[in-house]
Amino acid sequence: MKKISKHWIMAGTILIMAVIIGQILSQQKEPMKRRPASDLIKPPVIKTVVHQNVSLEIEMTGPLYAYHRADIYAEVSGVLQVTDPPFRAGLFFEAGQVLLKIDDGVFRNNVLAQRSALMNQITLLLPDLQIDFPNSAVIWQDYLSGYDIHQNLGPLPEASSDQERYYIASRNIYQQYYTIKSMEATLEKYTIRAPFPGIIATTEVNPGTLIRTGQKLGELAGTGLYEMEASVTLDEAEQLRTGQPVKMTSEDMPGEFRGTIQRINSVLDRASMTVKVYIHSRDQRLRDGMYMSATAQGSAIPDVVRLKRDLLVGNQVYVVRDSVLTLHPVTVVSEKGEYVLVRGLTDGMQLLFEVWPEARPGIRLPAAPDAGKPDYSDTGKGDRS
Repeated sequence: MKKISKHWIMAGTILIMAVIIGQILSQQKEPMKRRPASDLIKPPVIKTVVHQNVSLEIEMTGPLYAYHRADIYAEVSGVLQVTDPPFRAGLFFEAGQVLLKIDDGVFRNNVLAQRSALMNQITLLLPDLQIDFPNSAVIWQDYLSGYDIHQNLGPLPEASSDQERYYIASRNIYQQYYTIKSMEATLEKYTIRAPFPGIIATTEVNPGTLIRTGQKLGELAGTGLYEMEASVTLDEAEQLRTGQPVKMTSEDMPGEFRGTIQRINSVLDRASMTVKVYIHSRDQRLRDGMYMSATAQGSAIPDVVRLKRDLLVGNQVYVVRDSVLTLHPVTVVSEKGEYVLVRGLTDGMQLLFEVWPEARPGIRLPAAPDAGKPDYSDTGKGDRS
């Protein structure tokens, strides 16, 4: 019993000391001062309206392609031969350099046979010409002297009269000549040359493959000139012009590239309801297939006020008239990002320039809105709700 009493006495003593210490500390701590509710309200930002001529930056994105690009198809049939350099993706070819060569042995021999037949026909014609048209016989003799069956035919001598022309035509000279010229054009198709400087983008054949007429052989992408296809709204298209410089960037490559607006399509794309803009660049760092961003300076829009979009209440903004907030109608001329350009205000008007949570029609503001607290008394000129 004595032990239990002793424990109770110690517990009581500790409890009493804790109460005394708590009271002492509470007396030393100053009570927290509450900030007046009115001080928590941010005062409205009011600025004077001044109309300006504003130019907005127009941002565009789109893919970049080689301006000169060709799908290579075979116009004749035959076995593909080995060429040097080989027709392989990634290799560069100069304009006129041989890309592909198809075996033309059989067709070339046919051409040689037709040239020989024409040469024989002209040889038979000469004795008759010396009798009937002696002056022209000398010209045809010179033509025959320079005749080479291994070279493309040169132009036939011009007839000096209709009688001579009919005489030569009766010997089938013209028909044979133009048949050979057609065969020579076909013979050239067995050798495919680069129409412009470029890099082989894709190849679909290998040497030794039997090529058929109309078969796709690969793709050639030109270098040196690239075209970006971008889309803009109709309003933005009205602010752009051909020949206008633009700045181009890419997430795939550091730095800035220069471009020029080459064409602006006058037809609206029905799928996206946008206008296509085509930008050219000759920067050698660019590559076919890149995705680019471009920025152009739009034409100056005269007599507008630039505001943040969230200041609009429908098609109205808050203005201050006689220290009272009032909604005033405006017309949105252009929109870009978080900003809009509007008309309908007058220079010198006092405009609510930043979003103010307490704004509503009819609130009376102090004489200097940027300093002091607003008055929430109802003026009867607006709805408080």
